[in-house]
Amino acid sequence: MNEPTYVSGSNREASVVTPEHVMLRFQTAGLGSRATAMLIDTGILFLVNLTVFILFGIVLFGNEDDFFLDSGNYTLAIVLLVTFVINFGYYWLQEAFWGGQTVGKRLVGIRVIRDNGQPATFVSSTIRNLFRIIDAMPTGYFLGALVCFFHPRDKRIGDMVAGTIVVVESGQRSTLFQKKKDKQPNGFDLNHALLVLDERQKQAITREDWQLLSSFISRVSSLSQAKKYELGNQIASILRKKLELVDEQTNKEDPILFLQRLHNQLQNEFQLRK
Repeated sequence: MNEPTYVSGSNREASVVTPEHVMLRFQTAGLGSRATAMLIDTGILFLVNLTVFILFGIVLFGNEDDFFLDSGNYTLAIVLLVTFVINFGYYWLQEAFWGGQTVGKRLVGIRVIRDNGQPATFVSSTIRNLFRIIDAMPTGYFLGALVCFFHPRDKRIGDMVAGTIVVVESGQRSTLFQKKKDKQPNGFDLNHALLVLDERQKQAITREDWQLLSSFISRVSSLSQAKKYELGNQIASILRKKLELVDEQTNKEDPILFLQRLHNQLQNEFQLRK
């Protein structure tokens, strides 16, 4: 993918132009949504830390009131180390292995991705979370919030160093409380529609093609009708050529329906390739 271009405004957007000259737009997550996600995650971490501290107190400290004052005792160092690992690992491991989301981010509907529109990697997640120490200075994430407020792409310092950006995950809020089936006006159930492909056709779809397809499908509900079909036609045309689907019936099929069917068919395939 090419380097992204950005649009600044009340609703900030990050636009990524793929090698196939298809532009994908992501709405960046501002201070409000990021702060809400952090409050949720902080609440969870507070309960976890409190539980750990109580358990250490019960198991190790007993009734010795001067336990912390014993210079020869390393229990305090162990408690601090465990606390650091929990707090750092909570964000790092979830973002690295849960698609750029923590519990708070998933509930709010935002996600960490790379600047080129691809999912956050283990390395980028590690870097951005190491820089939480700097973003948290001097207290309460003041520096990170200040940088994020003035940055045209709503980035904190960790995002700038890691090459990541936090975006709004389209349609995420509607799936928090109920699972809906997407249907065409004619009642066709997209969740069960599959496009039959042979092994040669499956291998023709690269990981970059899959990322383009899955990014479009995940954000299709947030697009206007005109933009949805403009992008859908471009992406469907690219993928039909790769799959060598040139028959008249396939070309006449609704591009959104075609892409959804293709996505359903390839989803398990690319999960196995990871």
